[in-house]
Amino acid sequence: MTRQEPPVRILAILDRPETAASTLRTASELADRLGCQDIRLLHPAPADDPAFQSPDEGMPGPEDRARFAHDVSARAETLRQICQDQSRTSGQEGRARWVEITGDIRKIVAREAANAALTVLSRPRPDDPEFVRQAFSGALYDAKAAVVIAPLQHHDTVGARPVIAWHPSSGLEQAIEAAQPLLKQAERVVLIIGENYPGEVAEPDFAEQLRRADIPVSIDRFIISSTNTGEEIRSHALTAGGDLLIMGAYSRPHFIEWLFGGPTQEILAHETLPLLTHH
Repeated sequence: MTRQEPPVRILAILDRPETAASTLRTASELADRLGCQDIRLLHPAPADDPAFQSPDEGMPGPEDRARFAHDVSARAETLRQICQDQSRTSGQEGRARWVEITGDIRKIVAREAANAALTVLSRPRPDDPEFVRQAFSGALYDAKAAVVIAPLQHHDTVGARPVIAWHPSSGLEQAIEAAQPLLKQAERVVLIIGENYPGEVAEPDFAEQLRRADIPVSIDRFIISSTNTGEEIRSHALTAGGDLLIMGAYSRPHFIEWLFGGPTQEILAHETLPLLTHH
């Protein structure tokens, strides 16, 4: 009996109207690429007002509770309408399902991401509220899920021409494993290798494995010339014509800082590709 692969589920986290459209587009492109008929559109809503999270902040009064409830409801309704409009225009009504869950956002996202092949989140911004960070932590670190960060720019395809920022790590190995369904049908794959001197880093074994599967693979080596390695990777990935950047998520404090506005957020500072990562 031939073993059948389980059906692919893509989870899209929708927490901000400002970035919902780009998240939905990225999830849709991935679904098209993977033949996915199950896109779960999750809006994790906070149960408690973040303005009253410690004793020093006191207890919310009736007006505070009413304002918080109104803001949560209005955001959910706006996101639901964006989903409905985009589903109609893209013909996704049959495969995209809206789900709204209220509670501990980090736990909600971790539970849902653990049951998805890929979890799509919006691109972080320095002024994002705490619940956006909680969603990232839930998916990336608690569920240890493969996460795709949607860019703000539109890309006609996602995953047809993957670019792998090669730096040996367990996170990258897991990201590559999660990307296997995309790599196996890619038009081409580019490996970007930053080195301190020529030939420092050996070509990884999986490059030859892809070639044996008739997937064209090219190696783009560059000498690291500055502290802005992320910007150099971004530039090489865009020059290569890639439509998905695959890289590992390193230690938690550094990567979260990098994503949400720390001093090394070069890859997210300008035009970007969808970013697939794993911790």
